[in-house]
Amino acid sequence: MYIAALDIGGTKTIVAILDENGGILIQESFPSIVERYETHLELCVQAMKRLMHQTELQAEDFAGLGVSLPGIVDNEKGILLYAPYANWKNVEVAGYLSKNLGISRVRCENDVNACAIGEKRFGLGNNYTDFIWMTVSTGVGGAVVEGSKLVRGGLGFAGELGHLKVEYKSPAHCPCGQYGCLEAHGSGTALIRETRKRRLTSPAFAKALDEMGLKPDGAGCAALARAGNTDALDILNQIGTYLGRGISYCINILNTQAVVIGGGVAASLDLLLPSIRVSVQQNAFKQMQDIDIVKTPLGYEAALLGAAALVLEQ
Repeated sequence: MYIAALDIGGTKTIVAILDENGGILIQESFPSIVERYETHLELCVQAMKRLMHQTELQAEDFAGLGVSLPGIVDNEKGILLYAPYANWKNVEVAGYLSKNLGISRVRCENDVNACAIGEKRFGLGNNYTDFIWMTVSTGVGGAVVEGSKLVRGGLGFAGELGHLKVEYKSPAHCPCGQYGCLEAHGSGTALIRETRKRRLTSPAFAKALDEMGLKPDGAGCAALARAGNTDALDILNQIGTYLGRGISYCINILNTQAVVIGGGVAASLDLLLPSIRVSVQQNAFKQMQDIDIVKTPLGYEAALLGAAALVLEQ
């Protein structure tokens, strides 16, 4: 069985052909063209056709095509309702791809939901029936799995963990338009902001970055933290505290077994986990605190594997 999969991200797109076990047979990646969705979808079609040609596969050889999309998705109709790019509204993704690739079965899903579905099939889903999938990258996103099923909610948008309020005294502005959201305080963007701010206010921190040849970003902060720099550790403790607050709210409401974390910031989860745990202990109901908080084993390809899992789930 062959599965075609697309992971369309805000900066990069991955096109691949996989087997039913999640094995990636062939893939191609390229920058996402955010200015015009028509142009970008055509690039996706051409890339998939190249992969089909290289593998000598025809449209009828595929069980289906799964697509992971950034933004709000009508998964039943395969329409991208909104993504944070100019003119990426009400895009009939499934119809376009099906027509131009000849693959009749196309399934589309929000990227974080796709990650959770992929985790359920190819990752830690064998260990947990109830878990939260949290991506911590440019923003913070989430998906909820209960009884081994994705929870969509009444309007289909359940799991917006990034917009839980975690700061009231000095709330930062969030891209959603509100203030104090987890995304504004516990994301990779927040980590970069706080690292740059500390570089301006702490000469010792700025000197440490320069001496190690590090950029004032999340990776630079993590590298200094691993070297024992107290400023860097303090910044990561702040980020972890906010993440822990958001996670504790989910624990109290859902009594979940685990939180599985992906995204670029997950690479520093070991540095964040101590403050996440302290925050959970301070905010979560005592009998629910002892849950697993782990990094996804699916790595960078979580959304791609999720796209493939969409075909297998239905």
